Amino acid sequence: SRSCCPSFRCAAMECRQSLLLVGLLAMVGCAHGFFRGDPVQTFKRMQFQGKRTMWSDVLVGQGPLYAVDRSVELNYPYNDIAASDTLKMQLAYDHEKFSSEWITVSDGNGNHLDVLTVELVYSGNEIHEIRHKYRYKQVEPHEPHPDRITVEYHWISEADTDTRMGLDFLFAAGCCVTVLVVFVTSSDNGDLSAKRAIVVPEYENPEARKPKIKKFLLFDKESEATGGRVIGDNDTESIVTNAEEEGLRARKVEERPSDAKKGE
Repeated sequence: SRSCCPSFRCAAMECRQSLLLVGLLAMVGCAHGFFRGDPVQTFKRMQFQGKRTMWSDVLVGQGPLYAVDRSVELNYPYNDIAASDTLKMQLAYDHEKFSSEWITVSDGNGNHLDVLTVELVYSGNEIHEIRHKYRYKQVEPHEPHPDRITVEYHWISEADTDTRMGLDFLFAAGCCVTVLVVFVTSSDNGDLSAKRAIVVPEYENPEARKPKIKKFLLFDKESEATGGRVIGDNDTESIVTNAEEEGLRARKVEERPSDAKKGE
């Protein structure tokens, strides 16, 4: 028992250390997560005349706030660039985990970026995907590059997307099941209606609670439209009568030999 105690204590210590490590990792994960209204760190850089600037911070008032839809004006003072030059911009979010492609702000031919829509897909306290949409306006080619654009931040909850996909899947599955049930039912009805028996009761006493069925007829479906072709006719009364007559005949045959012996 003494030899088992040290090993048991070592296992307990290892278990405590692993639990402590898991707790610390969970705390670190929560510390790096976002809460509603927290500013998301955003950077921007420009490209013009074959040159690129360094990354620079976007002001909190111009960047996205976690899970908050809003519209802001993003400034980039580059009025000294010739109107015929192409001006592009790139954005990065959440410590450069997500970045956009090079966005054309002005193509030098009078097409200026008017509204930039940023769609941020999130769940819980994490961002999963960022998409960009553009809307341009046409101006005179000689007009200088704009120094600001309108940016619309739109947050999309991934739970809403999953719910919509789940409802679509259930709807499609329900349609498939309904079609399958209709198909199976129609095939079964076709097999059963090929030859079916129709019971036509004839009541001896209509006022009786349990009337006696005297006859039933068997019809063929192929000629059902023309009134039905009788392929079987069974009369219960005739069956009973025939059975009684055969019994009487058998008794008479048995009685005849005995009568002959008595006569002898």
